[in-house]
Amino acid sequence: MYRQDRIRGPEVRKVSTIVKREMIFDNIKVESRDKREAIRIISHLCSRHNAAYELRLIDAFRKRELLDSTGFGGGIAMPHARIRGLCDPVFAVVRFAWPVEWEAIDGEPVDLAVVAITPAEPEKNKHLPTLAMLARKLMNDEFVYNLKHCTDKNQLYDYMLREMR
Repeated sequence: MYRQDRIRGPEVRKVSTIVKREMIFDNIKVESRDKREAIRIISHLCSRHNAAYELRLIDAFRKRELLDSTGFGGGIAMPHARIRGLCDPVFAVVRFAWPVEWEAIDGEPVDLAVVAITPAEPEKNKHLPTLAMLARKLMNDEFVYNLKHCTDKNQLYDYMLREMR
């Protein structure tokens, strides 16, 4: 109980307010299996749900990847983009049909991307504690194993909500 209270301070927003069921994408095919194509597909999926214009997202994700790869190992990537004028953060989970080469720190391909599209303006950064909590969860082997083994997008969404209360 103490550990959960420490992880979830009062500043952490409920996951259900930032991760929407319609932003869980499962069995996404990246034919070329490379990061550039995966970023294009992620941008397209997110733009269909009013996150931002597709080309702005592609540009923001690619600029972030130039700084350092967002593939942090264990088959997980956490691509993120900061978009000026965005009112609220948008989070998505993308599970790929086949692993994608992402230049992850462990050299392993990525089969799950947890995507964050956030406002560029500092005064709108209320999402950071929730993002930090999610990043910590993604370093937990049991959480990642269970996340990857959910049978469909609904089970994946329900699992995330249950585990991140």
